[in-house]
Amino acid sequence: MSFAEFKVNARSKVKPVVLALDGVGMSPLAVSITGLAITAVSGLIVAKGHLFFGALVFVIGSAFDMLDGDLARLQGTVSERGAFLDSCFDRLGEAFLFAGLTWYYANRPFGPDATALVLITATVVGSLTTSYVRARAEGVGETCFVGFLQRTERVILLTVALLLGHWAMEFVLWFLAVATLGTTVQRIVHVSAKLPGPKPVRDRATPAAEATAEPVVEQDAEPAAEDPAEDSAEEPQA
Repeated sequence: MSFAEFKVNARSKVKPVVLALDGVGMSPLAVSITGLAITAVSGLIVAKGHLFFGALVFVIGSAFDMLDGDLARLQGTVSERGAFLDSCFDRLGEAFLFAGLTWYYANRPFGPDATALVLITATVVGSLTTSYVRARAEGVGETCFVGFLQRTERVILLTVALLLGHWAMEFVLWFLAVATLGTTVQRIVHVSAKLPGPKPVRDRATPAAEATAEPVVEQDAEPAAEDPAEDSAEEPQA
């Protein structure tokens, strides 16, 4: 089953929840904000070392990502602003989770885990640049849907690692760090190959050529007309 088919099946199962949200008068924006708040709580839970429970809360918060879009389509309020806010909230929710992991590995009872902190930093950098390259490509009129590891796969892997516990987290962090940075490089190469290079500049005359060029001779102005009074003047007679 492809991921697209999985999303279709999932949406069909959560349709009663969408209808219930519409019945109580919730707007898509309110659903998005609620999901973001829940993912922020999951980050706090992970920061305290409760990885499994934090993963469950994060899954609940991420589920709202499907509900707000379906609710907007049901209410006829689909808009570009809603899609923009939804994407921003998704990135913020992921950032809350990484912040919780950073706090946890930096404050472990037996000392900070430097390796995990470096891997988390690399993963965050790769996640940010992956999204930025796509947004920048669209800003110059190109599309960029390629990538070894996109946000959906990244979040799924991270959630599974949290559910499995500490022993799986380090392996997943190694994979995420390499895959996210690799996705950034892949997208940069992909977009760069589609964009036109610099245009040739018209050759300019060299200083030597300018020096050998014949000077332009300006024509002398015509002599001024003589005063007629001087011609008609006669010498005084003695």
